[in-house]
Amino acid sequence: MSDADFTPRCLKCGSDSMIPDVRVLDRGHGNDRKPAEIGVYTKPDAILLKGEVRVETLAMVCGDCGFVELYAADPLKLWEAHVDRASRQFGR
Repeated sequence: MSDADFTPRCLKCGSDSMIPDVRVLDRGHGNDRKPAEIGVYTKPDAILLKGEVRVETLAMVCGDCGFVELYAADPLKLWEAHVDRASRQFGR
């Protein structure tokens, strides 16, 4: 089965009425809209320069029940930051 044949289903109600690639927005200073992000610190114990790695979040919304699934736009980037952090913690 290819990705083109895959129909996402809602994890809550099982509906196939899923809306993909919904942008998640954050209202910042001055009500400025920007993409919501999630992040990992590669050096969480540092006072400054914690090595934050951030990626945009995307959502998929069920058109029937409204359930929202959040996804990292670049999960590999977060995974690599996590591995870097873990190697620092165990390499002390």
